Amino acid sequence: MIQGKQSFLAACDNHKSAAFTINMTLAQNPEISSQEFESVKTIGRVLEQAGIPVEYEFCNLPTAFIAHAVQVDNPTACLAILCEYDALPGVGHACGHSASGSMSTLAALALHQMQTEGYEFHGDIDIIGTPDEEATGCKVDMVNAGVFKDYDFAIMVHLDGEETRPNSNFLALDNFRARFYGKPAHAAGEPWNGVNAANGMQLAIHALDMLRQQVRPETRIGNWIIKAGTASNIIPDFAEFESCVRHTERTYLNTISEQVKRIFEGAAMATGTRVEYGFHGNCYDSMNVLESGNHLIEDVMTNLDIPFIPGAAPVSGSSDIGNVSFQCPAFHPKLRLAGEDKVCHSVEFAAAMQDPTIEQTILDGAHIIGLSLLSLMEKPETLATIKAEFDASNIKN
Repeated sequence: MIQGKQSFLAACDNHKSAAFTINMTLAQNPEISSQEFESVKTIGRVLEQAGIPVEYEFCNLPTAFIAHAVQVDNPTACLAILCEYDALPGVGHACGHSASGSMSTLAALALHQMQTEGYEFHGDIDIIGTPDEEATGCKVDMVNAGVFKDYDFAIMVHLDGEETRPNSNFLALDNFRARFYGKPAHAAGEPWNGVNAANGMQLAIHALDMLRQQVRPETRIGNWIIKAGTASNIIPDFAEFESCVRHTERTYLNTISEQVKRIFEGAAMATGTRVEYGFHGNCYDSMNVLESGNHLIEDVMTNLDIPFIPGAAPVSGSSDIGNVSFQCPAFHPKLRLAGEDKVCHSVEFAAAMQDPTIEQTILDGAHIIGLSLLSLMEKPETLATIKAEFDASNIKN
């Protein structure tokens, strides 16, 4: 039994229209990673209107923020609600961050109201705006700055097109950009005077494809050609591509990434081109899965009568919350959208953000976040168990 449940649900009802407005505003005006200037203002205004001061440009990130939803004297714990709000190029909020950020905001608003009405918290609760999950991963910048060392528990809810689960399991990720430089020439008149940059890139891509047969089954390699010339009768002097390499374990991924670098260098040597390469965006870690925290969220979902698939989630995708999970206990439950199954990062997924059914999903997500935090406030021994498991398992594998 969560003693503050009914008060929290009532507070969510008081603020739900503001959360729904945030979602619709962001869904209709999507801003891509690190460009979420209006989105962060939209969320910030709602928090400020509820009496929650907002610090913008948190951690020297132009579109990040932090706000203290609950503050107490001599806190015995510090909990964080993570809030995402960036969109994807071309397809808008096809990852559902407009709704995810709205449910995080709603949970913060309701918890703040509970404190003003006399509910006794023994710890602080912050909401942290974490921009740019889709591209470079600003949570990693926050981790590198040591932000999450101050927290005992962090949570957000992400949307899913097929299933609801109390947890997520992610692949570690290294994303490379490789730029090959050659020498232009007329492809028919004097090709011998040119050095084909696209050949260097093509050879690297072929070598990466050959690498696939020598890596472990959990490894994923994906390539994207960004530029490879301008016309068929011009030998290109510049070519660029992106290679995204993932694995379930960071230490093994590091060995693969060293092979990828050698591939770039070898392809340049073999084709007489010059190559420059480096990471594009931050490197993402896998998820530090804590069973005690997953059990807590399962209990909350059960308490809310939200159907879910129990047990460990299959490994899929990557997210910068993986890095957070190695600095503090962090959780990323998934909540299914209403209606037919949908594919994340699709037009249909983005359209669901403006469907009337998204309102109940936002409420459900806020309820999961809020009741998870209230459970930790009312049962400090649960938080102690989670922290003990974190301390015992916090070794990047």
